[in-house]
Amino acid sequence: MFTPAPAALRNKSYPLRIIIDALTMYSLGYSHEETLKRIKAKSSRVVSDSTLSAWLAQHDDVMSYRRLRDAGRKRFPPEQTIRSIKLYHRQVYRYAFHRPKLEMLREDGEHQRFAPLANFLEAVPLICPHAVFRTEDTGGRASQAQPAFADAGRIIVNRKENAATRAAALVIPTVGDNRRRHDRLQQFMLANDSVTVAVEVPIWLKEEDIGALEKKYGIELGTRVITGHMDFVQVRNGAVHILDYKPDARTNKPIAQLAIYALALTRLVPGLKLFDIKCAWFNEEEYCEFFPRTLFAQKRG
Repeated sequence: MFTPAPAALRNKSYPLRIIIDALTMYSLGYSHEETLKRIKAKSSRVVSDSTLSAWLAQHDDVMSYRRLRDAGRKRFPPEQTIRSIKLYHRQVYRYAFHRPKLEMLREDGEHQRFAPLANFLEAVPLICPHAVFRTEDTGGRASQAQPAFADAGRIIVNRKENAATRAAALVIPTVGDNRRRHDRLQQFMLANDSVTVAVEVPIWLKEEDIGALEKKYGIELGTRVITGHMDFVQVRNGAVHILDYKPDARTNKPIAQLAIYALALTRLVPGLKLFDIKCAWFNEEEYCEFFPRTLFAQKRG
């Protein structure tokens, strides 16, 4: 039985993977000419300037960074726009942050108050307690937690389609190896949208942090240490957004995982409050968002 290819893959003169690479190179700050040269060197395919222009116009809905690109180029050259560091935490994680976006965040009137988040993201390679992530008997992973407070009945989940679902619909069909899905999508969104500031961000809660959170919110986390890695961190519309890509988003609802990520950020970033954070999980078809603060009632007295 014939199965048609995804719509994004049909009627293309070039493999979609080449198109995605070209979009990303341009967003990083390479000129048209430089982008075309790099595509030829990487794929041995010759692409015309008019074709590149057509690709940029066609995929404008997933390239919101284009309006900030010139400002970003003045701050960092293309090869220095994204800083990427491998974290050896039981397995290898590719932590990365977008340097111009973090600088512009500090200058943006709406989001200046999140400057401590930018400081934290830049400092992660130096301050992350890597040994804690490599030790199996000290605690648990946020992705495996099942605390009592993570009751789906206590939150309102807003389902919608947005730039993240469109980016996933474009990128995921080009990835043959399922183990590479997260990485390819992360690198695309980090380079091309205007709001993703970092990917594969490590979080950790040590014993004193867990004790303070349990006392503040009257909850039980049930372990001495919690670690994890956030797929995406975004800043937009006056809030910090924590995103998790789930291929099976309709049935796999990582409410506890995302809530713990939010709690951890409030301990790791000075001045950041749960009120400032939204969480969401998504795939190519849907984006499911909730406010983590609705899970917790701060104890009084």
